[in-house]
Amino acid sequence: MSKKDKSNRIKIGILKLGNIASSVLLEMLLDERADRLDIDIRTISSGAKLEKEAINDAFKISNTIDKDLLIIATPNASLTNPMEVILEAGAANTPVVVLTDILKKESIEVLKGKGIGYFVVKSDAMIGARREFLDPVEMTLFNSDLLKVLAIGGVFSILYQEIDKVISLIKKREKIVLPQLIITPTLAAKSAGFANPYAEAKAKAALIIAQRVAAINTEGCFKIKDRLEYIAQVATGHEMMRNAAKLADEAREIEKSNNKVRRQPHSYEGDVQDKRLLTEKPSSN
Repeated sequence: MSKKDKSNRIKIGILKLGNIASSVLLEMLLDERADRLDIDIRTISSGAKLEKEAINDAFKISNTIDKDLLIIATPNASLTNPMEVILEAGAANTPVVVLTDILKKESIEVLKGKGIGYFVVKSDAMIGARREFLDPVEMTLFNSDLLKVLAIGGVFSILYQEIDKVISLIKKREKIVLPQLIITPTLAAKSAGFANPYAEAKAKAALIIAQRVAAINTEGCFKIKDRLEYIAQVATGHEMMRNAAKLADEAREIEKSNNKVRRQPHSYEGDVQDKRLLTEKPSSN
């Protein structure tokens, strides 16, 4: 495909309603060097809030953009405000995939019935959002630790590979099959393609800790009422995430020490290539 020929590019819309770590670099996962010739991506965000007005305003802007695929990323997609937008978007002709950290069983059945795709990332933990504890620096540190866990642990590999499959079907004008996946620590660690079993075990442990952090911080934010107790609770969750990131780092270092880090860059045409040795060239399957 010529760099000048933009008419055949697949147009992807990303609608971010609130924030989850899986969505922070979503557009960059699909085009990590900003040189793919087969896709164009536009991202619209409601900002940090999940208020109805912010969500609806972002959705209205999203509807003005021409797109072949819409990805909606939001915390707890079962909540009323994001679910209303998801179902309205799903009623249109554009394929829709939801990326979230929580999706109730009944909501999963609704999405299946509407033909809407979804990713539920179990390890995408809620942050410890208590005013006495969380400031902008702590927020950034938590998300950077969580991003490392999700990246090394294989979650992001699943996301971009599954979305690339949909893009490929759109390019070929074949029947669209949307992913409907609950991404568990086991599934993610297996998908990361570790060469060393100890590295895989460390990555899986990091993902399991991150999943537990979600429960710890949810209790600290919504269930515990005593101030001293909930401050200690969310601080515990953040310390757990910090150590999960260290485990993920150790997993990566094992692979590096054996010159076995799996790298899967996109080609100009959007194919996912593969390599292990640092100095070898990536190849397409």
